[in-house]
Amino acid sequence: MSRLFAGLAAVDALLAATGRDGARKLTKPLLMPTLLAGKDRPTQRALALGGAGDAALLGSGPAAFTAGLGAFLVGHAAWITALRAHAQGAATPARVVPYVVAWAGLNAYLWPRTGRDRIPVLVYSTALLGTALAALDTGRAKVAAGGVLFMVSDSLLALERFGDLHLPAHEGIVMATYTSGQALLATSSD
Repeated sequence: MSRLFAGLAAVDALLAATGRDGARKLTKPLLMPTLLAGKDRPTQRALALGGAGDAALLGSGPAAFTAGLGAFLVGHAAWITALRAHAQGAATPARVVPYVVAWAGLNAYLWPRTGRDRIPVLVYSTALLGTALAALDTGRAKVAAGGVLFMVSDSLLALERFGDLHLPAHEGIVMATYTSGQALLATSSD
């Protein structure tokens, strides 16, 4: 992870935590592009899709949310492809079970709360689980941690949007876990 990315991610998380959304129009779109240098093509593709999702989510309303979710959904497919190239068979049943239990628990909690968004939430969370499991399968602790952090980030978003979770500085926590997750996933091509 470059110092530029780390600094930019810290500033963006602080801006997010303090509700300074206007200033984030300068920081958030730069996050993923700063991770692209020196990465293989599949990793660059996944990061670029994350950047597209970040930019879309700077907008407001359902169209911005749908565009962001769509970019991240395709981004998870790109991450799965990128990470499968580094698979080492580390995703044993014993290691997979906690991921599946967390995914099932979250979806069971969200199901009655998501209304017409039930199926999109289920599809997206399944893709997110796929990314985390592909990261686990690399056998690299840093990459696996990236998959977990991405799951935590998006779970916090879902719990805030559809549940009753309202943490202080919520958006800052989401951005800190998300940017850390993306940076660690990107180490798969180092």
